[in-house]
Amino acid sequence: MKKHQGFTLIELMLVIVIMGYLVTLVRLPSLAPDPFDLVEKHAKTISTQINLASEFAVLNNVQLGLAVTESRYSFLMFDGEKWQPLAEPPFVAAELEPELHLELVLDGLAWHQENLLSAVEFIDEESLEELAELSEEEKQLAFPQIFLLSSGELSPFDLRITYDNGFDDTVEFLVRGLFTSPVNLYDPLQQLELD
Repeated sequence: MKKHQGFTLIELMLVIVIMGYLVTLVRLPSLAPDPFDLVEKHAKTISTQINLASEFAVLNNVQLGLAVTESRYSFLMFDGEKWQPLAEPPFVAAELEPELHLELVLDGLAWHQENLLSAVEFIDEESLEELAELSEEEKQLAFPQIFLLSSGELSPFDLRITYDNGFDDTVEFLVRGLFTSPVNLYDPLQQLELD
């Protein structure tokens, strides 16, 4: 009678192959952040920055603005002659992750306050001519669409931060400003109550 003293090399390799196959069948949880948490984080960051910028404008007696494109936003300061990017943290220009999109809505909101309308006068024809060689996105970021004035006023706006990767459900948060700070942040359920 022959005694077995262990497994043969073939048996060990067969066990390793079977274990490897079983491991590939197991789905590990995704390391990517949850879409809701991702949008909420960016929406809170943007709304907090707008509120801080509004306070900064009042405390430093300066005129600030926010320029928005589909994937980027930038805070600007009027230096007495033209709009300049605000390079002071936390107001440095930011780019969103590829799945996130910004949509700024200004139409349909009441623009009846004279101080806000006079802020538009900070944009002159000479400044527009200097931007001829810039890309469309850079042109959009060169002038503010939202004004944050030293009087504490801000132009009314709706800013939607949306997650859409084409596969998962769309998630949308709303940042709404109505003439004075603080701006309000609404999650998807709170937005249903607004309409």
